[in-house]
Amino acid sequence: MQFEQNVRKEMAFDDASPIKIRCLLGMLGTDIHSKGIRVLAQLLRDAGIEVIYIGEHNSVAGMAQAVIDEDADIVGVSFSSGAYLEYMRLLVEGLRAAGVGEIPVMVGGIIHPDDRPVLEAMGIKGIFGPGSLIPDIIGFVNAAARSRS
Repeated sequence: MQFEQNVRKEMAFDDASPIKIRCLLGMLGTDIHSKGIRVLAQLLRDAGIEVIYIGEHNSVAGMAQAVIDEDADIVGVSFSSGAYLEYMRLLVEGLRAAGVGEIPVMVGGIIHPDDRPVLEAMGIKGIFGPGSLIPDIIGFVNAAARSRS
């Protein structure tokens, strides 16, 4: 409870805000190291963000459809393997093909710093590798989702 209060205070989260942020989180392909994304899901919830966690082993088409079905404001994907460049390229293409290419996408996990420019060129808005700070992620989610409204 104290952590939640500190996060809300630090991020200036306003419970009276008319905007409810819906963040869809999941993992693509066979990557199954989900502890990090599950912890992030809880921390985002503690910050007042509605999280739809769709779990592991998702396809690009399935994740794009979930974005539509859940009316997500932002999408987050986590990787513990090196397959993230190809999967993120396919996800961005899949979201565009599904008509929801304007939804901000963030990626986290074992992301190599040298890949940041490639991910940014793809259109990935948030890149959170090892050492990323929770307040930075929460701040990004709030800012990215609110910029759409």
